[in-house]
Amino acid sequence: MFLIKRVLNNNAVVATDKHKQTLVALGNGIAFHKKAGEVIGEERVEKVFYPKNEKDTNSMSEMLASIDPKYIELSDQIISEAIASSGKKLSDDIYLSLPDHLQFAVERIKKGMPIQNRLTIETMQTYPDEFQLGKRVLYYLEKSENLKFPEDEATNIAMHLITAEEGNSLEHTAGTIELINRLLDIISEMLNIEISSKSVAYYRLVTHLKFFAQRISKKQIQESSVDKELYSMVVHRYHKEYLISQRIAGIVMQKFDYKVPQDEIMYLTIHIHHIAVADR
Repeated sequence: MFLIKRVLNNNAVVATDKHKQTLVALGNGIAFHKKAGEVIGEERVEKVFYPKNEKDTNSMSEMLASIDPKYIELSDQIISEAIASSGKKLSDDIYLSLPDHLQFAVERIKKGMPIQNRLTIETMQTYPDEFQLGKRVLYYLEKSENLKFPEDEATNIAMHLITAEEGNSLEHTAGTIELINRLLDIISEMLNIEISSKSVAYYRLVTHLKFFAQRISKKQIQESSVDKELYSMVVHRYHKEYLISQRIAGIVMQKFDYKVPQDEIMYLTIHIHHIAVADR
């Protein structure tokens, strides 16, 4: 049970737990017809935050109190769907940042302020599931608010979800999307093909590049345990694709000071070969 100290809105309260620790609790309708001094069952609470100090508690409380409850409810639905579809745990920040973003986006449209994101095409290609979820949110907002949103706003929502999935900043997420699409451009250019984003090979390549980008960001250098005979066979059998992987390794080394290990080069070569075969 949580003892309510302050009701922020129908979906958020400042409370204390059984150890007298202050917390901020979120949940659909948990504070409806509630007031300070009453209790809330833990089973009704969807997310709990333990602020580090009173300043953090006040900041979080002010932020939640300023957000219309409908955006908190919509965010909870989006987050639940994102977790169910991806199977990934999202960082707790999304429970605050997303409703705040949605409210701000609506306010901007109402004021006639432009919403832009230069990475819409890249996000659509690299993170299609998150982008489609963003589009569904726009559909709901357009119906409920009687407003028209640009497609770029779906990208903004998707980037919040991607950031929460990977535990990074929005700036880092934008950098990851740019890197992946730069590598896809190199592959397309050197294979002299237009890569289809609908193939299984494309999905597997992009998935590999996402993890590759994470390893680059975290400077994860692992000792190469690749089988030498297998590596040699891949190099000779898929030589053109191998040269593409080597070019990518060179660019990564130059830009990020990250030495791409042999096993990474080998698996990247195989993925590129599958792309080449799929798009013939």
